[in-house]
Amino acid sequence: MTVLAGALASMLLASMAQAATPAQSQAQVTAQTIESTPPVPYDAGVYRLLVPAESQDGRFAVIELVEGPGYQTPWHRHDAMEERYYVAEGTLTLSSAEGTRDYPAGSYVTIPPGAAHAQGNRTAQPVRLLLTITPGGFEQFFIDRAELHKTVQRGDPAFQDEMVKLAMRHGRWLQPAEAPSDAATP
Repeated sequence: MTVLAGALASMLLASMAQAATPAQSQAQVTAQTIESTPPVPYDAGVYRLLVPAESQDGRFAVIELVEGPGYQTPWHRHDAMEERYYVAEGTLTLSSAEGTRDYPAGSYVTIPPGAAHAQGNRTAQPVRLLLTITPGGFEQFFIDRAELHKTVQRGDPAFQDEMVKLAMRHGRWLQPAEAPSDAATP
């Protein structure tokens, strides 16, 4: 079993244990390999939707992200969900009220609901992440970003306006946040 497959299995087990429901007599084991899910290009790199929320009754979703060098998000928060990142390869940089830290491969980072943060890749190498979102639903944001990426690219004059419109459509999941006065952005 590869490190990535082992990490995915651990994340899925932790997510399922937290999201378990009493009606487990109807529960069925599901499995899939990363290789069976094609990568989808989007503005930050590529993603694979490994576990769609609808396959888990909305409890969670798992997405593999490969983000390119120099990618960074603006400061934001997610009031209605928790994010958990496993860094499979490369280095994830995360800024929060606690400061800016680099998380190398093997790190596991939890961002609770409402925590203002910005994340990115300030290295010269891609970062490969496994992202678990609880509850599921926010994966639609990545699907919509991939659709946007087909028509407008990061760096194009219209990109920022189109991303703002897209973020506003996902307002249940994604809210703007101010950086703490002493915080850096990745």
